[in-house]
Amino acid sequence: MNIESLSLDQLRVFVAVAEEGSFSAAARRFSRAQSAVSYSVSTLEQQLGVALFDRGGYRPRLTPAGQTLLGDIAEIVARADRLKTQADAIARGLEPELALACDVLFPMDELGDILTEFQHAFPTVAVRAHIDVLGGVAELVTGGACAVGVLSTLVSIPASLNGYPIEGALRVPVAAAGHPLAQRDGPIATADLRDQVQIVLSDRSDLTRGRDFGVLSRRVWRVSDLGARHQLIRKGLGWGNLPYHMAAADIAAGRLKLLRLEAVRYPGEIVPLTAVHRSDLVPGPAATWMIDRLRRADIGRFHRGFLASGA
Repeated sequence: MNIESLSLDQLRVFVAVAEEGSFSAAARRFSRAQSAVSYSVSTLEQQLGVALFDRGGYRPRLTPAGQTLLGDIAEIVARADRLKTQADAIARGLEPELALACDVLFPMDELGDILTEFQHAFPTVAVRAHIDVLGGVAELVTGGACAVGVLSTLVSIPASLNGYPIEGALRVPVAAAGHPLAQRDGPIATADLRDQVQIVLSDRSDLTRGRDFGVLSRRVWRVSDLGARHQLIRKGLGWGNLPYHMAAADIAAGRLKLLRLEAVRYPGEIVPLTAVHRSDLVPGPAATWMIDRLRRADIGRFHRGFLASGA
């Protein structure tokens, strides 16, 4: 067996014959003479030291050896094609990877839809997605760890970033159905919140560390994860603000109740979101596509009907 002299073209021709079911059909695929295709496969068989096709019938049939090797050979061809596509893309300036930082208020369903489109548009570009809170997104982008970010404008946009407004997310104050605040029918005065536990997100970034956003209670529990806050509120351990798209199913099922707070417009507030990149760097093709697509994100689809219903 002499595999050192194997060519990618030989492997590609073998796969084509197996897929097409005949030498003549494979020849038409490559616009070659049938004799050239037959010679290529015969040479490959000699180099591998095994017969790949049984030529005794009307059509060539894969031998057991051919069936065994077909999967590996097809994968080699596919990997070579991906390598060429990726190398060509890099040569044109396409990023090999796109790092994206996203605020927790951005709906993950919408992000999933966007990344699905991105994968089709840029199949060779790997994605690294970070989900963070408050100043964490801005720090990831300003520090160069991420090329693109989506931050909530609860946080001011640093001067080192270019920002592009996108549709905001609805944030609503809620408590578990059995929580004392959930039993209140009228607007709840801020003074009545003072001694109730409020569950809030803690900020790990230097940009906003020590600052509180929407904190109305004196008793505060801090968690670093939005999912944890959701679960603690559901357990009745305190009240807090949640993105409507995260709380909607629990509200509809009666597990969570919207709170009428004097300090917050009922049923909640739209928190603006902004797509950002560093102002001193020109985004590559993949990052430019992502920024443009984020600007067209339909975040309102998660709360538009709810607001129109009068809550």
